[in-house]
Amino acid sequence: MRALIRQGAAGPDAVTATVQRLERLGVTDVRVLEPGPAADQLGAIADGLGGRTLLVDADLIVADASLGQLVDDPAVRSGALLAPSPPSGSPGGHGSGVPVRVTQKRIASAGSEVHAVTSPSAQFVGALVIDVRDVPDARRLLGEVGGLARELGWEVDAVDLALVGLVRGQVPVGAVMAVGPVLRGGSAQQRGTAQADLDAIDEARVLLERANRPDDGFYSTFVLRRASKPVTGLALRLRLTPNQISLLSLAVGLTAALCFGVGSWPALLAGALLMQASLIIDCVDGEVARFTRSFSDLGAWIDASTDRVKEYAAYAGLAAGAARSGRDIWMLAALVMIMQTVRHVGDYDFSRVQRIREAWVPARPFEDPLDGGAAGTGATLELSAQLNRSSRVRWAKKVLHMPIGERWLVLSVGAVTLGARGTLVLLLMLGLVALGYTTAGRILRARGWRHPVDRSGAWLLEPQLDLGPIGQPVWDRLVAARDPLAHAFGWAWPAVMRVIELGVVWLAAALIVPEEGAWLFAWVFVVVFHHYDTLYRALGGSAPPRWLVVAGLGWDGRTILVLMAAGIGMAALSGLLGWGSLLLGILFVVVASVQWIRSMTGEDVTHG
Repeated sequence: MRALIRQGAAGPDAVTATVQRLERLGVTDVRVLEPGPAADQLGAIADGLGGRTLLVDADLIVADASLGQLVDDPAVRSGALLAPSPPSGSPGGHGSGVPVRVTQKRIASAGSEVHAVTSPSAQFVGALVIDVRDVPDARRLLGEVGGLARELGWEVDAVDLALVGLVRGQVPVGAVMAVGPVLRGGSAQQRGTAQADLDAIDEARVLLERANRPDDGFYSTFVLRRASKPVTGLALRLRLTPNQISLLSLAVGLTAALCFGVGSWPALLAGALLMQASLIIDCVDGEVARFTRSFSDLGAWIDASTDRVKEYAAYAGLAAGAARSGRDIWMLAALVMIMQTVRHVGDYDFSRVQRIREAWVPARPFEDPLDGGAAGTGATLELSAQLNRSSRVRWAKKVLHMPIGERWLVLSVGAVTLGARGTLVLLLMLGLVALGYTTAGRILRARGWRHPVDRSGAWLLEPQLDLGPIGQPVWDRLVAARDPLAHAFGWAWPAVMRVIELGVVWLAAALIVPEEGAWLFAWVFVVVFHHYDTLYRALGGSAPPRWLVVAGLGWDGRTILVLMAAGIGMAALSGLLGWGSLLLGILFVVVASVQWIRSMTGEDVTHG
């Protein structure tokens, strides 16, 4: 990674301090821009872009943990470091900088000394990273802004102008909130105070604060994260890697599922406690990754995929435990897994598509001093935003969404108090309520979306179609030309396809071979694993290789096969569920996982 430092008015000592800060973060290719007019500095920045590049003002006083988010956090593509806006009428002080407006974790408008911002919600403090994928656009835009600065005689901070150029030029710039003390510029007294405050803080505490996830649910925020912090400290002392912790969480979660499978009350209690322990350890792997800045695509895949394996193994354990006492609830367990999969696919896809669409900013002339104002979101969503100002309402809505912490709490407490059937029925009911609530809100939000195709998120959804040798030609000839994935409700396509495929196999088994519930669960599990694998690849900008999709027949081929077997009779459907789940398990769980891991570790570059 390269870093370009603008000296500003802070002097050579500030430059030296900034260089040392960047070296502590592992940035060794550091260059200092020559003093001069803004136009010349913008030209130097454009020429100096090489790979992923960090632009930073030397007069920025900030914790290493904050700057580190721009350096190596994989969640940040191009991004700018922000601080909360000071209260109206305050003299500035810590966090002083130029105003910005943020929407959906992206900067919607950026200011400078010659550019105003409507309804600012934060302030840019002079640190900006440009991702390698955005370098070509950035070079062009910085050149245009530099030419305009020379023509109009703008003598303002070149880093501010660079941010204005990127945002108004439609390069998505993420909003990264600083953790700990931050000051840009300021008087000698203010800088001395800010530096003293920064020296006084425990950098490890700041890193742990950064390790929190802002979108955690109620139970995770107020219980799990508090319980995980001491465990995170222990893991750091033992020098455990995030991947080792993820695998430890998987082992504990699978042990919990085995306890559920015993079926006795003491075993259910042990399983419930182990489920909570697994969840706490699962918090630790992310905290350690953010604390140590140890990020990788492999780690993200292991963390996400093992969460699903643990949860669905717990469903299987409850069903197996019930079977030991003569109660067959495998069909119910499979139905809960299907419901939760549909929820997850919808959650991930809508969230990412929403971020892509609502981060889009119409192009605006660089010379215009105004940003055009903030777009409204509609009366219903404005009311929702007003309600969210109440912390009680906001947390109640998060609980209603039934995130992982709340689901696993229901699993643990329900297993001990309600038994296996009661727990799964409760999970199904709560999940359906959450699905209805979130779907209604998403329809209201999406109905006003109007975006260009390249800002629709269709690229994320296309790999998840999972079309086989039959479905792909049909889609290409009859559907693709209409760009359905670019529609405002395109995000719903993958979830609807999961409902059709998994619903058909569940209904066929329920009507024809209900006694084969265990094999139905196995079939659904391996197919669901494949869909999650595809989803996580898509979120990372990749896709399964085409040969893998074809070998698995696509969702259309598998659905046709199930319908044919159901039409033949009980023996055919029973055999298909048994042998099919074994063969698909080898393909989707073993072969696909090996291929994906090898591709992430550089041994296989096939991405489909």
